[in-house]
Amino acid sequence: MTTRDGWLVEQLPRTMGQDPVLRDFVAAFEQVHDTVRERIDAIEYQVDTGLASPEMLAYLGSWLGVMLEPTDPAEYRRTLVREVGKLLGWRGTRFGVEALLQAATGARVTVIDAGGVYGSNDQAPPYDATVVVQMDHTGHLTEKQVLAFLQSELPLGAQVQLDVRFQAQPARGRARPPSSASGDEDA
Repeated sequence: MTTRDGWLVEQLPRTMGQDPVLRDFVAAFEQVHDTVRERIDAIEYQVDTGLASPEMLAYLGSWLGVMLEPTDPAEYRRTLVREVGKLLGWRGTRFGVEALLQAATGARVTVIDAGGVYGSNDQAPPYDATVVVQMDHTGHLTEKQVLAFLQSELPLGAQVQLDVRFQAQPARGRARPPSSASGDEDA
């Protein structure tokens, strides 16, 4: 919504509007109002993960408990905040852990645990605090980062067994990046 300059001053009674000090005083309130109104009108764009500035995206992520790395690609950060927001009600559940890890790593994830909801007449399985997490890969995260994530998402006392199907392989062969420390390049 755009407003024209002087809209608040024009509402003053005629005699008050002729006083230059009072006109300037009311004009200052008009500017403050217009600035605040513009920010309020734009808030929907700042909380939209597809449009938010990088700073606002980091702020939104902090609300959700997600620490974003500025070195990560912008689209990855936007997708991660969006997915965490969608999954707030599922946090700590098998479905929530799978979906959050899939969003963070881009890998297929399966969580196997003994948890569940049982009625008073149902036979509950024996207690087992081990949660098995099977992943195709860890994406750009290390296994240590994935384990830290799991410890923060799973119930206290849960033991995590991480099974990563495809490990990152060290580079083989003769091709090596040039050494910047020595300044020499192999011919």
